[in-house]
Amino acid sequence: MHVLGTSSARPAQGRSVSGSIVETQDGMIVIDCGEGFQNRLILYRSQMKQHAGRRLKISRISAVLLTHGHLDHTWGLLPWLQTMSLDGRREKMVIIGPTSKVVIDSLISSGDLTELKSIQPSDLAIQYRMWMDLGANSESLGFDVEWILGDGERWLDVSTSRLISLPQPISNVEISSYVTKHKVPSCAWKIRTKSREGKFKRDKAKGLPDKIRASLASGQDTEFEGELLIASEFRGNDRPGISLVVSGDTAEQSINTECDLIIHEATFLDSHSKIAEEHQHSTSSGAARTAIACNSKHLALTHYSGRLDSHELSLAEAREIHPSVIALSDFDRLILNEDYTLEHLIKLEEGWIHHT
Repeated sequence: MHVLGTSSARPAQGRSVSGSIVETQDGMIVIDCGEGFQNRLILYRSQMKQHAGRRLKISRISAVLLTHGHLDHTWGLLPWLQTMSLDGRREKMVIIGPTSKVVIDSLISSGDLTELKSIQPSDLAIQYRMWMDLGANSESLGFDVEWILGDGERWLDVSTSRLISLPQPISNVEISSYVTKHKVPSCAWKIRTKSREGKFKRDKAKGLPDKIRASLASGQDTEFEGELLIASEFRGNDRPGISLVVSGDTAEQSINTECDLIIHEATFLDSHSKIAEEHQHSTSSGAARTAIACNSKHLALTHYSGRLDSHELSLAEAREIHPSVIALSDFDRLILNEDYTLEHLIKLEEGWIHHT
């Protein structure tokens, strides 16, 4: 996970607003896209090239998952889409976010929101319509865009007002959502990689003809010199899938799923728990309790209030509850390994270093 912003509501204390990229072997997903997202992405890619020897390939980003409609999570999306169009993007992009049941009902029945009085101004349905009117559509951009809204049970293609299944834009990766509590429709996103075959044992196959090795590597039992070679015996143990959950803004609650890593907002300290309840945000302790309820092996804190000069107190409060907690800063990287260990790479001026 590439972290491009850890501030709450507005840039503060040197932190930018929300935006992250989840990278898998098979593709990448953006989660939230607050103001200035593309500027941060340009800088981050340059830093990756300079200090890590590679750039993130924008063409491998196939989906944007929005946690809710507040502008510090969405307002960078339209200009970034238009920049990708100028850069000649041709790959399809899927954009998915939460809305209310009444919005889904209205779009199904009439495809129109003009007479819906109960819709909130920051509902993603309104932003979708506005962005599409401003040119964020397949015809104007020059690449296919699917605008999808969901209410926790149903998913709807806004362009056609038809119900669909939740898109799964990356092979070998499963995306799911879980309704969270906030002042506007919101959700947490779970991204899980599917289990993979064990690695081919090249040493064991050493000395076999190329054709026989290729057959075994493809999973076919193969006869050689009168002996049946079993393909499964030439592979290591299957590699299990790993999963992470990313919450947006939410009041403290139990997210009804298990995961290996949860990235959770920690806007307030315990001393401001009443303000957290009022604004339906979480404290760092609340994030830790959520991680425990999700049976998550690791917790990463983000989305800090501008009141906080640093995340040291947030980290201390969460660590009193959960055994494995880190606090994220802008441009940090997280690597969740197949053995469920977590690497935290902290961004310094000269590059990234492993946090110990």
